Amino acid sequence: MVWSSSRRRERFNPDWPKVRAFVLRRDGNRCQWPVKDDFGNVRLCGAPANEVDHKRRDGVRDDDSLDNLWALCRWHHQRKTEGESAESRRMNCERRKEKRWYSHPAFK
Repeated sequence: MVWSSSRRRERFNPDWPKVRAFVLRRDGNRCQWPVKDDFGNVRLCGAPANEVDHKRRDGVRDDDSLDNLWALCRWHHQRKTEGESAESRRMNCERRKEKRWYSHPAFK
């Protein structure tokens, strides 16, 4: 399991199974990811969705409000997660560079 080493499950809403089922039903079990065609028109992916994702995160806790949750197909959920992970790695790298820079004796 991908999340086997994660402690994120501890932050889950105890009613998550109910919330998840509600969001999937609300979204008609269809992926809500916006897709742009060659002409710039935006439509929803519409593929069968079996995953529920947070649109935004504040980095501390998950906002389980219904307007922050959407149904996604596995493909779009994976792409979104990969993008968030890459951004997090990039930010961590920048923080490490800055920390190294300011650890120079000239700044002490």
